Amino acid sequence: MRKIILLLMILFVVASACNTGKKTSSGTELSAEFAAEHSSRNSLDWAGVYRGTLPCADCEGIVTEIRLNSDNSFERIMDYLGKGDDKLRESGSFDWDETGGKIIITDKSSDTKEWYKVGENRLIALDIDGNRIESSIPQEKYVLNKIDIDNVVTEKYWKLIELNGKSIQSSANETGREAHFILHSNENRITGNSGCNNMMGSYELTEGSAQQGEIKFSPLAATRMACLDAEYEHEYLLIFDGSKKYSIENDTLSLFSDGDTPVAKFVAVYLR
Repeated sequence: MRKIILLLMILFVVASACNTGKKTSSGTELSAEFAAEHSSRNSLDWAGVYRGTLPCADCEGIVTEIRLNSDNSFERIMDYLGKGDDKLRESGSFDWDETGGKIIITDKSSDTKEWYKVGENRLIALDIDGNRIESSIPQEKYVLNKIDIDNVVTEKYWKLIELNGKSIQSSANETGREAHFILHSNENRITGNSGCNNMMGSYELTEGSAQQGEIKFSPLAATRMACLDAEYEHEYLLIFDGSKKYSIENDTLSLFSDGDTPVAKFVAVYLR
């Protein structure tokens, strides 16, 4: 009996010595090795493209798109709304913090470090110390959502490739503009460009299945610049008035009016 008691005491001491990890909400101990194995870095499918509009102190918002690659490299585009058409583009490598729950991107222009918390299909912008941003702005405004590359129509940059059966070489012209649109989930807004003028409005979306559904656009407003190389601009803007349904096949989106022949086709482009 004494031997059994002694053995139990030894096992208790050994177990106590090994418990050097973090406590869970229930008060039990969680080993450092277990925490590392179940961090965002190891347990989430974090590689991919994230997009959202972050708050800005002196502009209307910062449309931010980040691609995280599995080799710890990244690409990022930041569009400061109301500050002109120039976008900040950069690429490089990022680091994980010791918990495996946050990434650190170093801004080469200022040598400052930017932190993001890695969550389930989202990145959350943090302050310069890697902590939650304390602000009167709602926390959801600091979230970048992961873009599902397949079978999703919203939050994608749709570049025009075909218009009423005609192939369109819609590469960015000398002004940096190309015919495209983005359906923003927030407030069901559509923004884009006709190849010359910026356009905006709203839309209604009814998803019938993963690959198709009904879509309706409000009359779109557009700026009134004159461009010599946007000969299809008027025809392009008209398709939104008559579009009633859509379909997606891989990364190609088709818009339809009344028939089964698409009035326009678009391809999803990332990190523009």
